[in-house]
Amino acid sequence: MCPELSDDNREFLRIDYSTILNYKTVKADKISNRKEILIKNISANGLLFRTPNLPPALSSVVWVDLDEKMRNICSEIEEDLIIHNGAVLGKVVRLAEGEPGKSYDVGVCFLRKKDITQEEIQEFFVEEKEAKQKR
Repeated sequence: MCPELSDDNREFLRIDYSTILNYKTVKADKISNRKEILIKNISANGLLFRTPNLPPALSSVVWVDLDEKMRNICSEIEEDLIIHNGAVLGKVVRLAEGEPGKSYDVGVCFLRKKDITQEEIQEFFVEEKEAKQKR
């Protein structure tokens, strides 16, 4: 899944990429509202973002709405990524204080199709699907 490597022994090169995007925390029974985040860097394995809000819990699944350019680049490098409604699914693997008292840095490892079943993916989005059907 997501290898544990030190900062100086990374499996993939990180690219500094500073842009504002959105994410949601995904749980089997609930999908959080979209929250704005600042992407700090990205690699074939995952990304680091900063949020002024309370961060998602360690090991939680997040839905990160990458822009089309980054989604295409990530898909070319790792074709096994799970992409749902234009966003990638990832697992929170690192939490740290960003700016003291103001923000948190969140490390996310992209989930791959071999990490999770199609049924589990569908379960994450049952609530989203039901909400759309009511409209």
